[in-house]
Amino acid sequence: MKLAHISDTHLGYRAYNRFTPQGFNQRELDVMQTFKTCLDAIVQRDPDVIIHSGDLFHVVRPSNATIIETFKTLSRIQIQRQGRPFIIVGGNHDTPRTSDSGNILKLFDGIPGMHIHPADAAAFAIDDLDLEVLCVPNQSLAQRESIDWVPQLGKKHSLLSVHGIATQAMLPTQSDFDVDDTKHNLWTYVALGDFHKFQQYGKNVCYAGSTDFTSSNIWEETGTPKGWVYFDSQVGAIEFQEVHTRTVIDLPTLDGDGLTSEGLSEKLVVGAKWNDELPIVRQLVRNVRPEVRAKISLDAVRSIQARALDYRLQTFAPHSYSVGMTEDGRARTLEMSWTEHVDSVTLGAGIGRDELKALGLNLLQEVKELETAPVEA
Repeated sequence: MKLAHISDTHLGYRAYNRFTPQGFNQRELDVMQTFKTCLDAIVQRDPDVIIHSGDLFHVVRPSNATIIETFKTLSRIQIQRQGRPFIIVGGNHDTPRTSDSGNILKLFDGIPGMHIHPADAAAFAIDDLDLEVLCVPNQSLAQRESIDWVPQLGKKHSLLSVHGIATQAMLPTQSDFDVDDTKHNLWTYVALGDFHKFQQYGKNVCYAGSTDFTSSNIWEETGTPKGWVYFDSQVGAIEFQEVHTRTVIDLPTLDGDGLTSEGLSEKLVVGAKWNDELPIVRQLVRNVRPEVRAKISLDAVRSIQARALDYRLQTFAPHSYSVGMTEDGRARTLEMSWTEHVDSVTLGAGIGRDELKALGLNLLQEVKELETAPVEA
């Protein structure tokens, strides 16, 4: 049996303030195009079955344009495949919180060969392939549905798909299940979804990863290829198939210590080097004092932004601002000055000294965090 494993396509994902002349969000179109590219590549490999292990869509209610394009794409692919099985498992992003909302994934039930399992764990057979399939959507895990993780229908081949975070992928406190729970040694293949990086845990079990950069923190994934997985049971080896996406660049962090606003602006321009067309870019700068940050050249920033789909400049203030020296030669910080001031003044009735100290320190921390916001041109 030959299968293709694709996951976390997040169709309908939108980001950044770039739109096409027709008014479409550019990233929404990027993500759709990556999806089509993956499916076209899958058709070329001609698998017996395609398994999508969750988060087909980024939101429960994607735009009409995304819904229509998804339907057209899946219909075209299934015509090319002559209706051979294409299985979709519900993920956390495309599952409504209430059951009475319905699930948009059911829209694709009418396409020949589609098997849609959005909410409850379900086992079924595909007799033509002598195949047993167990789908465990994210909602099934969230509701702690009782699941028998072993094949039970006596077929030659068996496929398990789970959408959730395994203990091996994240901290145990953030996980939904353990890879060992899946009894993967009893299955022909185990298709995992929800984790956005390709990650293999055995010869027949893996996260395919997402097909594009759609997570809440894409910078954790820079340098990580996107794509899908091909598996041939006779070969018994996972093949990761990389797909081209819009380039994401996390530039080397700069140090702004001692720089003027003019010097830092020049350093930003010098550091903004890439050959890719309109990439998504982040530039971090440490040790930037507030007065320097306020006077960064907007012309310099705009010139960089013009060469990127999105250029995210984030500056971080020095850990503590120096406001003089202590008697023992250490730099005096605003936090130290505030604490000493509260200790030295007479407070009114009902005002707690420790509470007042904490309030001021918290406000200072909030100011520092605000300074890390992207510079807007």
